[in-house]
Amino acid sequence: MKSRNVSAILLAAGKGVRFRSNLPKVMHNVLDKPMIYYPIRALINSGIDDIVLVLGSGKEIVKEFVVKEFGENRIRFVVQRVQAGTGDAVKIALPYIKNKRFLLLYGDMPLIDESVVKGILDNYSNSELVLTSFITDNRYGRVVRDKNSDLHKTVEEKDATPEEKKIKEVNAGLYLVNIDIARKYIKRLKNDNVQKEYYFPDIFSMAIKDGYSVKIYESEKESLLGANNRVELSILNKILQERINRKHMLSGVTIINPESVIIGVDVSIGQDTIIYPDVLISKRCKIGSNVIIERGVIISDSEISDGVHIKPYCHIEKAKVASGAILGPFARLRPDTIVDEGAHIGNFVELKKTYLGKGSKANHLTYLGDAEIGSGVNIGAGTITCNYDGTNKYKTVLSDGVFVGSDTQFVAPVSVGKNSYIGAGSTITEDVPAYSLSLSRVPQKNIPDWVRRKKKK
Repeated sequence: MKSRNVSAILLAAGKGVRFRSNLPKVMHNVLDKPMIYYPIRALINSGIDDIVLVLGSGKEIVKEFVVKEFGENRIRFVVQRVQAGTGDAVKIALPYIKNKRFLLLYGDMPLIDESVVKGILDNYSNSELVLTSFITDNRYGRVVRDKNSDLHKTVEEKDATPEEKKIKEVNAGLYLVNIDIARKYIKRLKNDNVQKEYYFPDIFSMAIKDGYSVKIYESEKESLLGANNRVELSILNKILQERINRKHMLSGVTIINPESVIIGVDVSIGQDTIIYPDVLISKRCKIGSNVIIERGVIISDSEISDGVHIKPYCHIEKAKVASGAILGPFARLRPDTIVDEGAHIGNFVELKKTYLGKGSKANHLTYLGDAEIGSGVNIGAGTITCNYDGTNKYKTVLSDGVFVGSDTQFVAPVSVGKNSYIGAGSTITEDVPAYSLSLSRVPQKNIPDWVRRKKKK
């Protein structure tokens, strides 16, 4: 993305008292990401590569997430130690801005995307002062226009007169500002208002009195909504859920009951995939074409290739599933698991840090951890790799074509050679050569009339 030569100040210092939480306001999730993720993503996708993030309450938690998600060098952090309003926050951030103009927006705008940011930048590429508005019947500071339809003034909800409260056009909290103008007026801000805070929008009134024109970019309400409590947060979740599901359906994905399906913002899904109700797909998942995902499946941070069939109530986390594989029902794939082409994972089978080769099958009641399993392997019901000795983890290797009988335990580290057979009920503690039969059963002993004697006694 080509740089816009525009900076951004993102305000994320608020505690969010009405959330009644120890977590900073911007760290509450909308779908599978904290609110702060979405405006940063929108800025970066719009070509803005100079971002200053103003932190306050819970600054360590917010910074840790942002650095992990976007890297150490992309965003700079400043701290507003006393919550004295948006004007004070901007004053703290201004010395760190690199470009002549900057966007100012809030960290609790999770519905914003690059179309909104690009809209204001494209429509007002030469403007020095721009305020974004939308139409609503709800609270927010009001926008009062002049005879030229430019901004006359803004007024906060708590400071508005009864007549001003009738205005339905409100200040969305997204601004494009020339840095020299901001520096000129920021030091003149006063806090003689109900909140006793320094309001950044007050600089517009001062600039207008000095002959500046403030343009208004009217946006869609839905894209710039914020949340001040958990009820409003649930509304944002619902809107984003509908938006994402609609996008996938229009791109060729069948979602049988969109109201019950939650798909993360960074998920990609191929054409002709079918998703049944009560499915959750989160984080950076890549789902291929012609995939069937049945009811109750949870997928996180995973890659599912074309033609995979995932039966009901499977749980897949940080795993890769190759084309044509069949999973479930009730299968669990834990991190670092790879299921290769055409493999089958059945009901109540759990894999952790395991490679399952092409065409291999583990269909019933099995745990495979820290294992490398070749192609064409058949794993019988009740098989367990005993990979942990209480201190260290060890690996089990089953080569191509191995047949494992039911109720087998592999005490790792152990390897089984190509095309070998393991007898049912065995505990394998030593390596098995290729083309061998290995079994470790205790000899069966039958005691005639034992039950009759027991009952008589």
